Amino acid sequence: MNFINFIISFFYAHPFEKEIKKFLRQLKKNSYADVVEKQLTSLMQKDLAILNIYLEWKSRGYKYLKKRHRRKLYANLIALKADFLKQVENDTTKFNPIIMEELKQNNLSFPVYKEKEINYLWQIMRYLEPGKRFIYQESTSFGHLINDPTKEKLIGDCNQITTLYAYFYALKYPITDLKIKILPEHVCLHFENLDIEATSGHFANYQKDNQVLSITELISTNLLDISDSRETQTEISPKIVLKISQLAYKISSNKELVAKNLEIAYKNLAITSMRENNFESAIFFIKQTSDRNLLLKTYYNAAIYYLNNKNFKKAHYYAALHGDIDLKSNVSLSEANDYYQKDNTKEAIKIYKKLGKHEMVRACLQKDFFKFYQQVKDIQTLDQAKTKKSTYLKLRDLAQQLQDSEKTQWVESMLGKI
Repeated sequence: MNFINFIISFFYAHPFEKEIKKFLRQLKKNSYADVVEKQLTSLMQKDLAILNIYLEWKSRGYKYLKKRHRRKLYANLIALKADFLKQVENDTTKFNPIIMEELKQNNLSFPVYKEKEINYLWQIMRYLEPGKRFIYQESTSFGHLINDPTKEKLIGDCNQITTLYAYFYALKYPITDLKIKILPEHVCLHFENLDIEATSGHFANYQKDNQVLSITELISTNLLDISDSRETQTEISPKIVLKISQLAYKISSNKELVAKNLEIAYKNLAITSMRENNFESAIFFIKQTSDRNLLLKTYYNAAIYYLNNKNFKKAHYYAALHGDIDLKSNVSLSEANDYYQKDNTKEAIKIYKKLGKHEMVRACLQKDFFKFYQQVKDIQTLDQAKTKKSTYLKLRDLAQQLQDSEKTQWVESMLGKI
């Protein structure tokens, strides 16, 4: 068991990351959205904080989120969780009157049937009170929120602090109790017709026409959020970008935006595969998009690549898919020239004739004539000539095809003697 843990720790900053990676790996274009949402909900319930950090690392490539630092963040998360639960346990304040008063000020009703949950949310609001432990900073990555509260402030924006609220809530109750409400350039939690403004630590009553979405959309909102310009980023694998885009597409209601992101991800992966001369993969990815021009470009590049590597079977295949007459002719001509160079004039002539390359057909016949002539040029006696009658017959045939009267006359003279 210790050996297995050692192996896992070698590849992952936390064992839960392995589970998240497996989830991403199993994502496909044709995965059922409801199945993906169910699996994602389970991961969010289990540990939303680690899930969000790992997805941020994969989707943004922030250098500070490399494995060693993620381990430090997960240690901070343990301290943060312990500190929060300790305050919850020790806090004996009667919250109902306080909560009711704030709700009343916002024309909101106290959800009596959810008294325990609303009290717990109030404790989260008290713990993450702005200026106390939490400091708001726009467009900040989630990792800066996961600090040891006994040593550092928690720094984050609305998306990130909302995510931390949901993480704390899931420690005790089903995360599906929560929803999110999308406002212009902003997001807040939504619980039983109550808006929870995590950035200020208060209940709110935003307009009813704002979108109320499943809690899983918190993940897609984070994935679609702008990057933290203060952080240095590494290059992200196109395959990872595709998986992240597929995830966002499956769970996001903003289909127009995520569909564009998904198409871009497929194109980038196709281009990467093309650069690696992995044309089958490139074509597969392009066919997931609507980019006909990129598909034709891939067929063309594949035909040229295999042509240069003298794999004429594949070059013909991709040239036919491309459909350009000149490209198909060039592949055939190159194949014929290759046969010519290898002295396979029989196959070369077949292709040259189809292409109408009469001068090259003649060159092949000349080459064959010279080859057979080398077999008889040193013959001195009639007896020697008789042993080469079949060669002379071939020479006559070639001379006639060449319509060379001088050569024909010479061969006929020799055949007449033997």
